[in-house]
Amino acid sequence: MNEPTRLHRLFILFPLVGSVKSLIPIAALVSIKFLNGKSLRDIPWYWLSAAIVILVSLLLLYGYLKWKRFVYTLEEDKILIRRGVLFREELSIYTGRIHSMNMEQPLLQRILGLTQVRIETPGKTEGGGILPAITNSEGERLQRWLREQTRTRQTQREVHQAHESPDPSDQSLPVQTEGPSVQPPETRENYESVQPSNHNMGYGSDLLEDSDSGVVGRKNTSAAITAKEERSTLLQLSSGRLLIAALSSPNLSLALAFVGGILSFADDLLPDQMYQSLFQSAGKLLPGSWISIAAVALIVSWLLSAVLYTIKYAGFTVERIGKQISVSCGLLERKRLLFSPERVLAITVKEGVFRRWFGYAEVKVHVLTSESDKHFMLHPLLKTRDIPALLNRVTPQFSAQAITASPPPRAKWMYLRWKLAFAVVVSAACIWYFDRLGLLSLLLLPLSLAWGLLSHRDSGVNVTDKQLTIRSRFIAMSTRYIRRPQIIAMEVSGTRRQRRRGLLSLQVKMIFSEINESLSGMDQREIEAVRAWFQKKKGENSAPAERSGPASPTEHL
Repeated sequence: MNEPTRLHRLFILFPLVGSVKSLIPIAALVSIKFLNGKSLRDIPWYWLSAAIVILVSLLLLYGYLKWKRFVYTLEEDKILIRRGVLFREELSIYTGRIHSMNMEQPLLQRILGLTQVRIETPGKTEGGGILPAITNSEGERLQRWLREQTRTRQTQREVHQAHESPDPSDQSLPVQTEGPSVQPPETRENYESVQPSNHNMGYGSDLLEDSDSGVVGRKNTSAAITAKEERSTLLQLSSGRLLIAALSSPNLSLALAFVGGILSFADDLLPDQMYQSLFQSAGKLLPGSWISIAAVALIVSWLLSAVLYTIKYAGFTVERIGKQISVSCGLLERKRLLFSPERVLAITVKEGVFRRWFGYAEVKVHVLTSESDKHFMLHPLLKTRDIPALLNRVTPQFSAQAITASPPPRAKWMYLRWKLAFAVVVSAACIWYFDRLGLLSLLLLPLSLAWGLLSHRDSGVNVTDKQLTIRSRFIAMSTRYIRRPQIIAMEVSGTRRQRRRGLLSLQVKMIFSEINESLSGMDQREIEAVRAWFQKKKGENSAPAERSGPASPTEHL
């Protein structure tokens, strides 16, 4: 067993910094309330200083005990994490269940020159698989150790399969031919991609000179593995392209929530006289002034969302490291996420209202990971004509297929009814409350009509041998590419009225409910063809699909 390794000593400061960061807003509000109408001489400085000193001392002591009791050990087939001050916790993570080790640099770690390693496994471990404060060289050493373990396990599996291979006379049995006969190219490609599934970051063997590594005997093997790794930059977003992407993808919900939060604290932050004066002045404003204020707030929110977008995706770079894809971005909090192409569940191409006019879109990948956010940005701003080439380079198992079946004209009412009903209710409420000014809300009716017609026009579906393509529109148009093995269930539904009109709705369920996809108002023959494609057994050609309907799926899709 290797020697236990501790985190960096600066981890002692983490509880203190975390507490200060949490207490700053509360301290600001309390200070404003306390100083409202009082002088600084009224503050009990001696008691306040003593309380601060005691609190800082206790937090530093807790940080030291937490650092002292947090150790991790690299064993033959697992990484063992022991931690806990009052209650001891032990976490064993076997290498066979590790997807990857992502290196992240939140703001605190980036200031201190440290990194955080997140161990990705199936399911949620509630932060158990996180090493919050280690050096960059130690994080790279952990990744090389994981790659070595993965390669060793893969070699042992191949040797074991070779020893258990049957006689040549038995190879004609269906059991031996079923797997390769279904999808030999893709299965072999994915199988080989799993082998180096932790080719995360090959930085050179000179970083193995860490005395606390505990795996000194593996230097030569790790160096050999690193030498074989290929690292290439697939794309890097320029500053100009990032600015265009930020301005063309407004996240107004986040910006408005930020502005609303500031307004909600105005009562506490502003003096009472100033707040009452502003409130009385706002009540005397004319409707035109309110419209101007709303326009200014909308522009400010849009610019704020552009700033937040730029901070999040600054330095956006996609690299290929061995068989894995690395996506790194972030100005204040730098993140480097790695995933294997065979773990991609689906790909989404989103074309916003403004971007679609100029032929641009953003591409996201949905990856099997334990993180709460399972949607990784693959490209924030890309020409739609360049999407097939990008998918071929990064995820060759997916292809950008065009939509071949759309909702028929008789299904328009399904896309219009709820949108128009919502517009009618909102307009009635505005007219009742604002009187004549509320008549402006009637503009929602033609907007809702156009919204429904666009949703009907842009929806559609297509199936190929192993891929399902679904396109839909809420505000932006979204196209999702899904591989058939990743689909858990498929539901087909329709009311009596819809079935009399020959219309059905489709819902595709994935492993994660966040990436489920649905489509409404499709022709019944098209939906039946998709269901027959999903129910088709492995190895069965599309020709026998005549048994499930009057025509094969490929004739309709």
